[in-house]
Amino acid sequence: MIPAPANSPAPGRAARCRGFTLIELMLAITIFAMVVGVIFSSFQAGISAWQGGERDIAFYQSMRAVTDLLFREISGTYAYKINTGELDSHKEFSAFFGTSESLVLVSTATLRNRIGGLSLIELWVDDDRGLMIGEAPALFGDYAEMRGINLRSDEHAGLVSGWVKKMKLRYFRRDGDDDNGVWLEQWDVRGGDSRSNDHDLPLMVEIVLLFEDIRGHKIEQSLLVPVMSRPF
Repeated sequence: MIPAPANSPAPGRAARCRGFTLIELMLAITIFAMVVGVIFSSFQAGISAWQGGERDIAFYQSMRAVTDLLFREISGTYAYKINTGELDSHKEFSAFFGTSESLVLVSTATLRNRIGGLSLIELWVDDDRGLMIGEAPALFGDYAEMRGINLRSDEHAGLVSGWVKKMKLRYFRRDGDDDNGVWLEQWDVRGGDSRSNDHDLPLMVEIVLLFEDIRGHKIEQSLLVPVMSRPF
């Protein structure tokens, strides 16, 4: 029997030096791909969560900005006295007209009126755009002149928030200290009633806004705005 050379590897060692088999390589590649996939999925989830958080922050900031704007404009209501514009009528009343879906008033809080002073304002929701505001200088003497100003035109109108999909308004009336008051769906004092000219504005306006984000999530926000104006 011829002895093996002194420097030749042992049979077991020679088997171990042959390298990885195809199955071992495929298994290693599969495991590596799974690890990379898990890392990439976690990274994507983190990015999506961050983007969602940024969207939520922008959405809630918009909600707060809208409610702050409405509170400022409506609480700044000014008892701007006008008449009907008819020759046989001398009744005066404040320029404040509201329905359940829109509101027209004169306010000391201006948004787009660059010349300053009082502003004639209209608030409404456009089905395609969102919450809108129309603003023009309050330079009119009667109801007919006021209605001749188209606050919904491109000249006067602007977008407040595209997040707002619906707005509902109510107006609180109380005729005296002994009166518990009542909520009205409409405010229009042109016809005349038991209210005096000194108290022809609502005490409060209730606003219910329906916000909807880009994911279709809807949030309803309610706001009570006191009207503390006094006629001049």
